[in-house]
Amino acid sequence: MAFALSTFKANLSGGGAKSALFHVELQFPAILSGSNPPPPATASNPLPIDSKFLISAASIPASTVATYDIFYHGKSIKVAADRTYESTWDTTIINDEDFAIRKKIEDWMKLLSNHELNTRDKRVTRIDVNKEGKNAAYKQDLIVRQHSKSGSILESYKFLGAFPTALSTIALSWESNTIETYTCGWTYDCWKRL
Repeated sequence: MAFALSTFKANLSGGGAKSALFHVELQFPAILSGSNPPPPATASNPLPIDSKFLISAASIPASTVATYDIFYHGKSIKVAADRTYESTWDTTIINDEDFAIRKKIEDWMKLLSNHELNTRDKRVTRIDVNKEGKNAAYKQDLIVRQHSKSGSILESYKFLGAFPTALSTIALSWESNTIETYTCGWTYDCWKRL
């Protein structure tokens, strides 16, 4: 079967979505700054941190509908079961000289498990209520937005009940002259398309 280039082009009327056109919106727990959204930036408090400019890699989330087998006289049929989600969502973050995002993530993780005492901050057990429902105080909703080539938002995905669980190293080397990056793995309850 021959394919005409004009038919292909007609079915790709927008020219294809570009993977570089996105931004991520991080929200930090209110207990890290005393309020959410955080207060205006000062010399001692470099917030607000605009993650839209410093998260250089992320992904649109995956989703799977599990199945189970039902047998009848030795033959099986597949039946839809529960939806499952990836266990983590990874982001790559550009490190600026103020380490602002990394410090906030480290502080967030310290609330969950203190380095010195291996204890959890008692404030994180509080339940916060937002328009999505109830969350433990240490959980936040994160959003990734895909843009068109004209700059408008094509799709948005919200990760509900997210918190950081893995923060990578930052590689240092006398032989390198590149800007530092690191990854953060986020665990979340579920996602939804906005």
